Amino acid sequence: EQKQNEARIQHLARHDALTDLPNRIEFLEQMAKTEASLSRGEMAAVLYIDLDHFKTINDSIGHLGGDYILQRFADILVSQTRSMDVVARFGGEEFIVVFSAVEHGDVRQFVQRILEAVHEERFVFNDKDIPVTVSAGVAGIEEFVDQPATPDALIAGADDRLYLAKQAGRDCLVDASGTLRI
Repeated sequence: EQKQNEARIQHLARHDALTDLPNRIEFLEQMAKTEASLSRGEMAAVLYIDLDHFKTINDSIGHLGGDYILQRFADILVSQTRSMDVVARFGGEEFIVVFSAVEHGDVRQFVQRILEAVHEERFVFNDKDIPVTVSAGVAGIEEFVDQPATPDALIAGADDRLYLAKQAGRDCLVDASGTLRI
């Protein structure tokens, strides 16, 4: 029983209590372990994605409704990614995905599927339809020709592109190819 309790505590320390996804601590530790594969030139990309106008959602339907939206969005991310990809809640309404062993064009298709799934999902809380959109930024290892493709550099690149997606009007993806709207 004590070992089960210790395992549960360990899990809770490394996973988000709301979505059960790896949390920022667990994600960063997993990224540190993948640094060796990045240095060998294995193909990888980082997706930084968040819910648009999440404060407005929370303000309109309350925090329980916001929690429901976060859980449903986490479910969509998991359902639209491969088992080999790492999906984590990075903080608040921000999520991050590491796609490994993947080409740039494939990443764009994966993210497009995520955006389409969000558009197709009917988010309903207390009989109220909640409009939900997301903005996303992607950085791929192939972009780092003049500097090392470290986990921090990939995350920073994806975060910069997420900011560009927000500037472009939200509800889109920005990657090395430009802006993609659904």
